[in-house]
Amino acid sequence: MSKSFSFIDDYLAYLLARSSHLVSEQFHRQIQDQGWSTNYWRILASLSDEDGLTLTQLNQRVLFKQPTLSKLVVKMESEKLLKRHQDDADKRAVKITISPKGRTLIADLLAQAKAHEKKVLADYSEEQQQLLKAMLRRLVVHLQD
Repeated sequence: MSKSFSFIDDYLAYLLARSSHLVSEQFHRQIQDQGWSTNYWRILASLSDEDGLTLTQLNQRVLFKQPTLSKLVVKMESEKLLKRHQDDADKRAVKITISPKGRTLIADLLAQAKAHEKKVLADYSEEQQQLLKAMLRRLVVHLQD
């Protein structure tokens, strides 16, 4: 006999939003306790594996309002955490990259994020963890098209 769920407890959008909120809230509290901004975290993490992103590309990852992101990039650049440079392929485009100082900061935060993720997913097998991530990645790609 299958369990009957209320609408909200069986609704994909709610489940995705609620689980994201709970997981993020735990980690954000952890980094805030160390004096780090969650906005800085999101920007640096989004750039951590990139050779640079335009402001529009970065905004698609961090999900901020454009003016908010623009102000944060200026502030982080003044703190020597980010750099801006012309894109070699398109001279009209400006790419944002992490500075060496920003890279030092994000290295520890990425390790903490992976440790937090491991704790969150501890009750799931490696196969289940990879399946969950693969399904979410496919959902994102599907919805972006």
